[in-house]
Amino acid sequence: MALLCACSDSGVVYHSFNHLPERGWDKREIQRFSPEIEDTLSLYDIDVSLRYTNDYAYSNLWLFIVYTDGEGKQRTDTLECRLADVYGKWYGSGWGPSYQQEIPFKKRVHFSVPGKYPILIQQGMREDVIQNIKDVGVKVTRIQNIK
Repeated sequence: MALLCACSDSGVVYHSFNHLPERGWDKREIQRFSPEIEDTLSLYDIDVSLRYTNDYAYSNLWLFIVYTDGEGKQRTDTLECRLADVYGKWYGSGWGPSYQQEIPFKKRVHFSVPGKYPILIQQGMREDVIQNIKDVGVKVTRIQNIK
């Protein structure tokens, strides 16, 4: 299930979550997102959004991200998401056992051509299936116009 928001007042032009299976996130299951950019006169920030529980077994989460950059070229990056500090205190906001956090991925991106810019996210932990990551998402925010 994907949720989508297009809230222009806050600058958010795309925010979508994929709900992960109860059995866990298998590293072979790639999460797909397709933000559509129309305004080529602006710069954008791209964040990864995560929802997780305090039963998650690690303090971090490694992600492999394949994306199309602002010039239309396909790129691959690795992103380490810190979910807890060295004392086990969870980062992010939430209540009870649930937390949500946005991790910066790319800053000040300029998309030179309008269209869809696919983003694929795969978990890169040592275990094939990880538990207690509930949702993964992508958020694209317009930050300023290029003058």
